[in-house]
Amino acid sequence: MKKVAIDFGTKRTGFAFTDPDEMIVSKVKTVDTEDILNELEENQPFSEIIIGLPINLKMNFTPSTYLAVDKAIEIGKMFSPVPVYLMDERFTTKIAGSMHKKEIIDGISASILLEERLRGAKGIRVFWSLPNISTQIVDLISSIGPFKDVLILGNALRGIEKYPIGSNIEIFEDNPVFFRLRSMSSNYTLNFGMFWDIILKKIEHANLVICEGLDREKIKNCFSDGTFVITENANVEGTLSVGGRWLKIEKINKK
Repeated sequence: MKKVAIDFGTKRTGFAFTDPDEMIVSKVKTVDTEDILNELEENQPFSEIIIGLPINLKMNFTPSTYLAVDKAIEIGKMFSPVPVYLMDERFTTKIAGSMHKKEIIDGISASILLEERLRGAKGIRVFWSLPNISTQIVDLISSIGPFKDVLILGNALRGIEKYPIGSNIEIFEDNPVFFRLRSMSSNYTLNFGMFWDIILKKIEHANLVICEGLDREKIKNCFSDGTFVITENANVEGTLSVGGRWLKIEKINKK
């Protein structure tokens, strides 16, 4: 088995492969971007696939970001169960670019990504669909609703937005893969990143807030009286197992 890293380009794409023992980078090359899948098929099996994530310093999606994430999702689905990871490539491209030879930049960038992975750098696991949500959870939310303004933060109950839980749903998502998967629907307002100055103002007007335990601790003082809060993975008294998730459901009463 071996690992492979990929640095996408619009025309040319860089590949870097480890040796079978996954100790060193043993091969670097570039191919036409349209030949990416063929290159992977010809060189498998892999223990994992690493893909460079091009995102600017302001953490905004660009056309290159969409290309990389979409390809990562496609590759993840096609080569399952091989794990696919996205890794920030901003600084690897800058280092490779200092070599001034465009024909080798993508390959060198891929090799830097792979070396970082071999040294233990973390990546973002790629999935190709939103998590399934149990009907028990949907029925529970419906039983305490209806809600007008719903605010969903991060990875709490991802996928619940596919169901009619509120008239106006706004999501703040900081995972680029799930941001892309969520962006394929237009039934809600979607933001990339956790912008707390904006979130704190939104909470004041929300009827339902869905968040993780750590996020609730950051924002609990901003809840309005009568707001329903569903907290996933809250390590506090009153947390219940519902549809395979650990949830705490409460209605804020400040009196």
